[in-house]
Amino acid sequence: MIRVWIGIVLWIVTCSSDVFAAKEEIRPLVLFQGEVAEGSFLQMVEKGVIEFENVTSIPVVQKRLPRGDELYLKELENSAKEGFSPIIVQDSNSLPLFANIAKAYPATKFISLDVAYDVPNILALTFNHAEGAYVIGFIAGLKTKTNRVGFIGGIDIPVINNFRCGYELGLQQANADITLVSRYINKGTFSWDDLESAQSLSEEMINEGVDVIFPVSGMASKAAMDTMKKAGPHYYSFGIDSNSNADYPETLLASFEKRSDKAIFAALMLLKNGIWNSTEKHFGIKQGIIEITANPQNSELTASDREKINELVTRLKGKNNTISREILTHCKV
Repeated sequence: MIRVWIGIVLWIVTCSSDVFAAKEEIRPLVLFQGEVAEGSFLQMVEKGVIEFENVTSIPVVQKRLPRGDELYLKELENSAKEGFSPIIVQDSNSLPLFANIAKAYPATKFISLDVAYDVPNILALTFNHAEGAYVIGFIAGLKTKTNRVGFIGGIDIPVINNFRCGYELGLQQANADITLVSRYINKGTFSWDDLESAQSLSEEMINEGVDVIFPVSGMASKAAMDTMKKAGPHYYSFGIDSNSNADYPETLLASFEKRSDKAIFAALMLLKNGIWNSTEKHFGIKQGIIEITANPQNSELTASDREKINELVTRLKGKNNTISREILTHCKV
């Protein structure tokens, strides 16, 4: 297992320019906002932190805050003043003022998730969400019976729309007659935990003839999965961030696994070793960070479906494939 983690670190180093910072003692901290719940994106971040601690014996301080951007930004600044470095910023995708804090503390290193900045002391871990979402869309296009499928985003921001773009391309590849219905919770940082809104949007979509939903809204996504499960036979959804297939054996078609834990572990290992060779590391299916896991228990996925899915993922793992080029052309990654 450790070899897999170290392999990710080595891949990052070999794919980057040879610029190294002076080796220094690090004092890492991860600043959470919201619940670190089972199967959540935050839990994947925590998993990477714990693996780093296990391998290096270097403690990573965890601070947990309730939802609220102002409180989070204030604590971020306080942590920089206290000398923590690097600081892992989980919600930088919806914190426009984060970059200003990083600029104000140039000696502090920050690890940003999902969004890259032109700021020398921010290391961005970004992900090819569109690539994985393309596979999810392809599966949805295969299994819809109404030719109306849904997408529920937490917030209408570029990171979430990257998922949506790939999803739509995959749908069109599998089914030219399909219609995509999109909704967003759009309640700021509280969107990621707003199960009530996700349920309401899912019910609206069902009433509009939607029979497959891809929710990309943090923990609120669970409400969409539950709603499709309660809707009865031939209503489907997808897991997000971690593998939720076992919890929804007949209604989840697949899970979009975003292995943020591996990316966090790799970034911390680089900084531990004094390596600062770029301000962005980008991950996708090729690096094993984005994984699409078809549900082995869902009887609606035929042998032919599974073969098509495996072939698609294999193509995406190859170099210079036409699908990746199409995604790159149409979706900002």
